[in-house]
Amino acid sequence: LIVVYPVEDEHHLTDKQGRVLPDAYLVPKGSTARDLAYKVHTDLGEGFIRAIDARTHRVVGSEYKLKNGDIIRIVAKT
Repeated sequence: LIVVYPVEDEHHLTDKQGRVLPDAYLVPKGSTARDLAYKVHTDLGEGFIRAIDARTHRVVGSEYKLKNGDIIRIVAKT
């Protein structure tokens, strides 16, 4: 298993006291960005458009293989 962190806003990962806000999800090694979207909520998985790596601010696709410690924003149509 690896740990990944889905976030709503890749620019604000902490609150005013510096506490890390994102939830942590344990997913099997080899999981994709779309797999993470489904794990967070079925609607995110079904409406998946793209994901954004919060560290690099690069767009990654649905088949992007998650790495341990990734911080990912899911963009989906709702």
